[in-house]
Amino acid sequence: MNESELIIGIQNGDADSFSRIFDRYKARAVKTAYLITGNQATAEDVAQEAFVKCYLEIRGLKDPERFKTWFYRLLVRTAWRHSKLENRNIPVSDLPEKGDWNREISSEQMYLQQEMSELLYRQIQRLDEKKRTAVMLYYYGELSTKEIAEVMGCLEGTVKSRLYFARKILKNNLERLNVKGEEYYGKAGYESGH
Repeated sequence: MNESELIIGIQNGDADSFSRIFDRYKARAVKTAYLITGNQATAEDVAQEAFVKCYLEIRGLKDPERFKTWFYRLLVRTAWRHSKLENRNIPVSDLPEKGDWNREISSEQMYLQQEMSELLYRQIQRLDEKKRTAVMLYYYGELSTKEIAEVMGCLEGTVKSRLYFARKILKNNLERLNVKGEEYYGKAGYESGH
């Protein structure tokens, strides 16, 4: 059964369809909420609240094809609200890196990557909420700029602009700190043509 059929099933009261959507999105929802709120327990609460809202409001979703962005909009707004209440940072050691997970690397390379990841993450946390959310959804949540625009309730050009300026700010801040992160930029997708 494809996702649109599951959504129609949920709208018609089918609990099994909701269970299948929940299983499909739970891990991603918690991860995204964690990246925004910085707290595992809060992330789980945010995801749970988003799924409850989803269940209660899904009948209002006119186009089942748009479920993913509709759900992420619920999730992100709930996470923003919780984040403002708690105002916590994400422990850098828990932040997953995007890249080649199967590649063998030396302990020195692993240490340098961890150091760069921590430094980059601290700089990401200094971005304003909208730029930071766009970066998190694009690079860690792997949503397209079009999907992020729908989630954040803005134009796709606005998302591209936020990503462009976020990359520029991050690059300038790292250069100011005398960090040579060209290799890391390429791995994380921070090259200017991305």
